[in-house]
Formats: sequence, C-alpha cells, structure tokens
Amino acid sequence: MTTFSDMTTLLLTFFVLLLTMANFEPIRYALTVQSLQGAFGVMETFPTVPIHPIVDIPKKTGDEQKKKQSLKDAEKVKQVIQTKNLEDAVKVDITEKGIAIMLRDPVGFASGSADLKEQGKDILKDISDIIKYNPELKVRVEGHTDNVPIRSQRYRNNWELSSARSLSVVQLLSGQTGIRPENMSAVGYGEYRPIAPNTTPEDRSKNRRIQIFVDYINN
Repeated sequence: MTTFSDMTTLLLTFFVLLLTMANFEPIRYALTVQSLQGAFGVMETFPTVPIHPIVDIPKKTGDEQKKKQSLKDAEKVKQVIQTKNLEDAVKVDITEKGIAIMLRDPVGFASGSADLKEQGKDILKDISDIIKYNPELKVRVEGHTDNVPIRSQRYRNNWELSSARSLSVVQLLSGQTGIRPENMSAVGYGEYRPIAPNTTPEDRSKNRRIQIFVDYINN
C-alpha cells in the first residue's frame, strides 16, 4: 500500500508538471518547479514569487486594450467604406499590431501624379476622424505602382513616383490626425512588390495602390 501510494503521488505530480508546462507562464512554472523541489526534499527554503515579472502584467493588459481599440476603429472604417460604396477601391485588414488600409483606383492618384483625387482625400479625412484620438499611433504609408515605365519630367521612374505618393498621404494624415510626426513614415516600393501580374489593365490597377499601416501596439 505504501509503495502504491508513493507511485500514485509521483504520477499525479508528473501530470501536474506536464499540464503546467503545456500552458507555460514564467511565474506559474517557477512556483511549480519550487514546489516539486520541496516535495522531493531538494529545497531548503519556502517558495518565493519573484517580483519583477509582475511588472509586465499592466503592459499586457494595455496591449489588449489597444488591440480592442484597433478592432473598433477597423469596424468604423469599414462602415464608412460601405456607406460610400467603395468596397472595391478601399480594403481594410486586421494586423497583429493594428489595421492596414489599402487604397487603389478610382480613389487613388491620376496617372503620373502624386496628387490625391478628391475622392481619396475624402476617404482619408474620414479615416483621420476615426484614428485622430490616438496620438501615440505609428503610421507607415507604402506607395506601389505597376511596371509601366513613367514618362514625366517631374519623376524619373516609378520608384520616385511611389515615394512621392506615399509622402503626400503621410502629410495629409499628419495634418488631420495630430499623430506625432516622428511616428509617421513614407516608403516607396515602385513596381517591385506587385500583388498581381502586370499582364492586364485590371491587374495593373491592383498594383497601383497605397497601403497604410496603423500600429496601435508599438512593441
């Protein structure tokens, strides 16, 4: 009976250890290890809870709140897009850190120009009204073009054109949202990151786009 009881206790301890490791949390794992050491007569002192991991708890909670806010804002943006019947021209996706918004024809730019069309300005104004209450957001704007060579005295190639377009969007958002300028950036990728083959007019129009990444979680 004594041998059987010892074996049952050891098996129970073993499965508790497996369960704890399966849902790994540093604090709980440390306590479990210390308890096992005490059970086997290895530990000479009482288990103690380290203080420094607790500092991370508010940070996690804060990130969860920011994630919820990003989901709410993404839903608001989608509602605006549906109201304006722009589902084909403006897309909203959820990212790990926030939301991503893609603008393409017909709300983007005129051919060879870095000036937003009025419809594009209007939708960006609506988006700005939604996110402007979060000045700590990080915003990155990416400009993309198709592979048709540009013929312009102002821009030497598609790279320059895409950079100018993304910069114009950043400047517009900066003026309308109040987001800190140091948290905003503009990138131009030209024709080098297509999302569709550049073989038909429809596919080329998909590649001519602006992508706006709004990060609520900055770590």
